[in-house]
Amino acid sequence: MNKNITLTIDNKTITAPEGANLLEAATSNGIAIPHLCYHRKLTATGACRLCIVKIEGQRGLVASCAVGVQEGMTVTAFDDELEEVRAYLLDYLLSEHNEAYDGSYSDEFRELTKRYGLKDKEMRLFPPLWKSLNYPQDESSPVLSYDATKCIKCFRCIKACDEVQGKNVLSFSQRGISSYIVGGFGVWDESECDGCGECIQLCPTGAIVEKAHRSSINLENGIRKVRTTCPYCGVGCQLELLISNGKIVRSNGVEGVSPNDGRLCVKGRFGYDFAAHPDRLTTPLIKKNGRFVEATWDEALGLVATRFSEVREKYGRKALAGYASAKTTNEDNYLFMKLIRMVFGNNNVDYCTRLCHASTVTAMLRSLGDGAGSNSIEDYEHSDCILITGNNMIETHPVTATFVKHAAQRKGAGIIIIDPKWTPMVKDARIWLQPRLGTDVALLNGMIRTIISEGLIDGDFIEQRVDGGMKAFEALRSLTEKYTPGYVEEVTGVPGKLMQEAARMYACADRPLIATGMGYSQQVTGTHNVFCLINMMLITGQIGRPGAGLNPPRGQNNVQGVSDVGASPFTYPGYVPVDDDDNRRRVADIWGVPFESLDGEKGLSTVEIMQAAWDGKIRAMYIMGENPMLTDPNLNHAEEALKKLDFLVVQDIFHTDTTPYADVILPATSFAESEGTYVNSDRRVLRVRKAVDPPGEARQDWEIINEIAKRMGTSLGDYQKESDIWEEIARAAPIFAGISYERLEQQGIQWPCPHKDHPGTATLFEERFNTSNGLARLHPVDYVEQSERTSAEYPFILNTGRILYQYHSSTMSRRNKALTDYANEAYVLMHPDDAEKQGLSDRQKVNIASPRGQIGEITLRVSSEVLPGELFMPFHFPEAPVNKLTRDELDPYSRIAPFKLSAVSVEKI
Repeated sequence: MNKNITLTIDNKTITAPEGANLLEAATSNGIAIPHLCYHRKLTATGACRLCIVKIEGQRGLVASCAVGVQEGMTVTAFDDELEEVRAYLLDYLLSEHNEAYDGSYSDEFRELTKRYGLKDKEMRLFPPLWKSLNYPQDESSPVLSYDATKCIKCFRCIKACDEVQGKNVLSFSQRGISSYIVGGFGVWDESECDGCGECIQLCPTGAIVEKAHRSSINLENGIRKVRTTCPYCGVGCQLELLISNGKIVRSNGVEGVSPNDGRLCVKGRFGYDFAAHPDRLTTPLIKKNGRFVEATWDEALGLVATRFSEVREKYGRKALAGYASAKTTNEDNYLFMKLIRMVFGNNNVDYCTRLCHASTVTAMLRSLGDGAGSNSIEDYEHSDCILITGNNMIETHPVTATFVKHAAQRKGAGIIIIDPKWTPMVKDARIWLQPRLGTDVALLNGMIRTIISEGLIDGDFIEQRVDGGMKAFEALRSLTEKYTPGYVEEVTGVPGKLMQEAARMYACADRPLIATGMGYSQQVTGTHNVFCLINMMLITGQIGRPGAGLNPPRGQNNVQGVSDVGASPFTYPGYVPVDDDDNRRRVADIWGVPFESLDGEKGLSTVEIMQAAWDGKIRAMYIMGENPMLTDPNLNHAEEALKKLDFLVVQDIFHTDTTPYADVILPATSFAESEGTYVNSDRRVLRVRKAVDPPGEARQDWEIINEIAKRMGTSLGDYQKESDIWEEIARAAPIFAGISYERLEQQGIQWPCPHKDHPGTATLFEERFNTSNGLARLHPVDYVEQSERTSAEYPFILNTGRILYQYHSSTMSRRNKALTDYANEAYVLMHPDDAEKQGLSDRQKVNIASPRGQIGEITLRVSSEVLPGELFMPFHFPEAPVNKLTRDELDPYSRIAPFKLSAVSVEKI
């Protein structure tokens, strides 16, 4: 860190880090030097020249954006000469600029022209030249408009795309005064622009503006702004929502605040229209004679309470179960979990983590004592080696990917990709290992063997911080000895030398991070996959410091938080086991209930609940914000299970693939109508704030849950507002003890935060692991061939996953025109060699079948993104329910299903 120095600007003495940008130093000390081309996130351009200053001892006028501060520097920022030159420069820029302003965008240039008196045309020296230059307009993008008549050629949009987002899609066409911005080779919609909108946010003139709701926005009249957290993936981007006439009309990234520092992806910036969609559920619905009819809240809640109570009395407390939701707040999920435990009387509560990251959490808990990411998202930017395993980060966590790309493109970090499918990050990777599906354990054990045989282990770390020290290490060394480069290549298809190169790169790095995704976790060997990653990390000592560790990016906005607050069949809030009597006594005391009333047996996990429903052991279910009829494995089996239930309640914001099976549907609020908190992928507790009123009679989830509990004869607590619930969560979960709504007002706090004066914890395991003895544990595991194999009848292995423009079961994302304009069709990828053998062609419609089911009318995309013999399909689309093909076999440790490996056939239609 640079030392602070003192300098003088206009007779004001200020302090700043040595070498800091002079313009930034002035601005942060309240000295507003005019500028247009400079932005703190970008390298200096010096194009507009408005930030000129005089520096004692230097000749001429100097662009302050291109100067680093030095001790004793004396600067003049404002005098008559400087102001005269600035007015001249602005006057010249105005001559090339269309001044028409519709109030729909923030215009820094317009504000400066007013400041310097140039709104009065009689004060100008230059005639308007822009009308004669035939500047183009580009309306081809689904999400933005470009008007070259408003462009001042400041480079901010070009640099925003390149330096912040790492995409480099924008550039200049033509030269000199005739130049203008183009996307790709000339037409925005034909370029690689993915609609993130960073160029919009950083444009200082309105040359690039959002299309959506533009006619409804007047920033000078009637716009209200609300800061909240994005409802999509687990990055937790901070949003500033613009509200007009009770509707969200724009979403901006909040600058200068973690984790996104103003960055957004296309969903965060343009995916908010679902909140006001006419399909929203607005009133309770009860199924009568096979049809849903509208009901009052009193009638619906009374029926729910009565039927749940009847099932409990007739079949016992273990005959009920609930699915919590990764889309709703911590406060909602905490009360949902309390209802299952206090009112239903069991621990049969789970949610979608059992279908995504359960393997990762299980392995990390057993090895490290904690299942959350060990580092901050910003750490990726400072890492020198990033190992990305089974994670299409650019599409699933686009903002996190910007930090990764910055490390690679600007700082020379090496990226290693382990993925059987090509992902966009491969373009920035130094090494891409493409193993056959299901062979990850063999590949990682080969990397471990290389590290050991070449002496790249950290013996001190093993001896001091690994349980069993070198004795435990010897067991791992012995097991991995057979994983020679030749054997690994035979099993995985990965060239042995390339595998060894990746192992060396990771082991020798100073600050390596691992980002592991659902490609690793959604297998019956998912826990073993992550054990291998952890084994490699521990023997090299690559954890427990900033920039080094293991980080599983969470797929939904509050996946992390739901586990944290205890919506798990195995743990109470803060990951304390439900079958430990001391834990039960502590929780019972906080909840004010008898110790004996809390079930001391572990509950059923997500897939086990559905199996128990099929078996007739679960007779009633409460599903909040989940859509198992699209996201659960082996959907035909799941459908039969739901049909067997005596009673089903679904609580959601839209009709889903699951609501037709419900007896009662309860309308809930979306993120935009809710108060509360989420926890993002780097353990950061973030505020969610109400921006608009709920539609019709929709209520926030926790209010519905609380009322059901009361009607079933149990009070969950005297909660008047969301902060009351959070205060109880902070008592129940020690990791949250020091976090309050008041402390979260300006920025998020990373857990663990043990007391109110604690700043939060950016990096885990710096001194000890969260195990009973503070030591990490190695878990040597062998490669075992997957039970699902190809055959003559089912000759392909199907992989499934996500795409950038849709989200989960698409109930939210598909109700945004900006997103569906980019992608709104199911498809299957097949290697060109396979397509040729099958006599299939690109864009042809095909049927796909597995031993469990079939789906039809799927568009075939012939692509070398997948290996021969392997296929890929996104799971978002109800008309192509890919989980009819997947199986519900479970990882024995994490109870996760193998969404990533299904034997299938493909036939032309």
